[in-house]
Amino acid sequence: MALPPRPSRHRSAPTLLLVALVAGALACWAVQPAWVQAVAPGLKSLVGPADGLVLGLRGKRSSLAAHGTDQADVAAEQPGRRPFVGSAIAATIASAAGALLAALGGGAAPAARAESEQQQASMSQGDIQKAASGLTDLQRNVLLEAGTERAFTGKTVNGYGWDNKEQGVYVSPISGAPLFSSKAKYDSGTGWPSFWAPVDASSVVERIDPRDKERFPQMFWRVEVLDRASMTHLGHVFDDGPKPTGKRYCINAAALQFQPGTAPDGDPKQATPRKKSIF
Repeated sequence: MALPPRPSRHRSAPTLLLVALVAGALACWAVQPAWVQAVAPGLKSLVGPADGLVLGLRGKRSSLAAHGTDQADVAAEQPGRRPFVGSAIAATIASAAGALLAALGGGAAPAARAESEQQQASMSQGDIQKAASGLTDLQRNVLLEAGTERAFTGKTVNGYGWDNKEQGVYVSPISGAPLFSSKAKYDSGTGWPSFWAPVDASSVVERIDPRDKERFPQMFWRVEVLDRASMTHLGHVFDDGPKPTGKRYCINAAALQFQPGTAPDGDPKQATPRKKSIF
């Protein structure tokens, strides 16, 4: 008499997805809210518009959201801190889903140009400090200490909002180098200025974020974007952007100065090639 077949131990994709999300959620509880930058748009293809799930923090913003010299605001944005306790669950789910997507995409470190983490700025430290001396505490924290402004609140150093729709060029407030064109800007739904390419690849540095390498597993590493001349922090770049590049340069408004006027056409060749994924 033939014995009944033994149940298969192969777990279905939905089961693995659920297990990964739960495990990732527990592991990522302490991850800073800046991770919302990394995964919000990517979740749209899985669970619909990210605004409703991940970026529900639009309505949870603290009364300390104003920019300027508010010390509580600056302290909240220090790397490793969590200024949005009320949005921790949403950020955690987003982080877990992002980690899963990264793993399914190969689990390797994100694509970045071959840049040395020890690369030196062409500007002297004295010139950098002098250029930053007139900035607010928040702006200095973002540029010089790799802080992150709160989503949906950012303003450039000369007062243009994160969702500015005027034509012009975004330059470094430290070096003055042209960094991003309004013609390559789009609404990613994240609450940070987003671009699908820089004006000139030679004006920016893209490297694995050294702080992520110190604190997180490889699947959580992000690609940091810096102004090459001053080596000041701008934001991060992700592989979930729109055509023609598939890239999302997620940049802090506080790390930019906007110059209204004629904007150069976006050039897809200036963006880092998108990492291949199974999606």
